[in-house]
Amino acid sequence: MAAVPIDADDLQALLPGLDDAPGPELAGGGTADGLRFTGLELTGDATGARFLECVFADCDVAGVVFDRARLASCLLTDLRAPAWSLVDATLLDVVAVGGRFGALTAHGAELTRVGLEGLKVDFLNLRGATLADVTLTGCSIGELDVSGADLRDVRLVDCTVTSLVLEGARNRTVDLRGAEVERLDGVADLRGCTISGEQLTGWAAGMAAELGIRVG
Repeated sequence: MAAVPIDADDLQALLPGLDDAPGPELAGGGTADGLRFTGLELTGDATGARFLECVFADCDVAGVVFDRARLASCLLTDLRAPAWSLVDATLLDVVAVGGRFGALTAHGAELTRVGLEGLKVDFLNLRGATLADVTLTGCSIGELDVSGADLRDVRLVDCTVTSLVLEGARNRTVDLRGAEVERLDGVADLRGCTISGEQLTGWAAGMAAELGIRVG
């Protein structure tokens, strides 16, 4: 299968004809293939479930656990929940557009060729996760925690992040220039990141303090 572009329109065009989901209840360990979930308050447990070529649109996912779930070639639009758990989940060729979350917990997850567009998240937990070819565009994030994560070809475009936690992250070709970051934790772990001159100036005091440099 050819790589799916990280673009909602292109992904939508590549999806086959979809059947409407039979209902809002999800089953742990089950498989959903070629289904469309629209306007539902999802229930049940999606732990370890597989979602192949599916669309989730305008759904409430509050209380539905997606830990260890696998989502491949899926389009997620305008999902919402006070808290959503995708611990150790696998996302491959997935685009998420819109949506509002209090806490989105995906520590230990694997994200490959994933696009996040216009998400609003108070706390995005990606600790120890693996991200490859991931783009965040127009997202508003309170705290983005990627401590201990493995990041490769990750881009932030037109994003606002109140607090970025990088401690222990391993970065390869990570572009932060498109992010407005108010506070940065883990200055020593910026290796492998590209930042702008403006960011360097704004973070200079914090960098000096974290590195034990006195400026006087």
